[in-house]
Amino acid sequence: MNYSDIEKIKPQIYKYLGFYGVEANEQTDVLITQCISQLEKTAQFNYIYNSYGKTPDFLRKEPYIDFLQGAGGVILCAMTLGIQTDKLIERLFRTDMSKAVVIDATASAYLEYLSDGYEKTLGDDLSFRFCPGYGGSTVEDLKYIFELIHPEKIGITLNKSNFMLPAKSMAGIIAIGKKSRKSCKGCIMLKNCKFLNGGTKCYEQTQVK
Repeated sequence: MNYSDIEKIKPQIYKYLGFYGVEANEQTDVLITQCISQLEKTAQFNYIYNSYGKTPDFLRKEPYIDFLQGAGGVILCAMTLGIQTDKLIERLFRTDMSKAVVIDATASAYLEYLSDGYEKTLGDDLSFRFCPGYGGSTVEDLKYIFELIHPEKIGITLNKSNFMLPAKSMAGIIAIGKKSRKSCKGCIMLKNCKFLNGGTKCYEQTQVK
């Protein structure tokens, strides 16, 4: 990553760290840069997807119906930083707790950054990535994504608690032919949202005016 890209994802890393509305500080900035450098050497990013003209049955309910309204198709996808990233984080939690906390947050933002970049190659007319567990949906729907696209092919498994391994993995839904915008509408955390209370949103880097 170049300097510009690092600066772009730093606000998201700060949010993962819990610094809602807090100004960046030099010490944490240096540590984030170090963590990104370490992740670039360790992470084994992998992405799997399949596109569907007909909406899969498990998406024929809210909030997916609203999300996909007007779409011409749907992409189901899954992505991971690989098991070595998990091992790196686990090792740091045993040896350097402060750095472990920062690299854990940095890895989450780094996975999103790489996934966003990959998805730009899939087409121009796509929505953002909506993951089960967002906006009133349930993580139990991950099992349907696994049944359809088999993320096991890239090393991702799903346990009985609907937790993905490696931990730095995601799975989601993308609308084709629809430029959806992220919204707080329907989010189960809306009334007690720590982001909104701090003057921002979980999916934005700028302060709410």
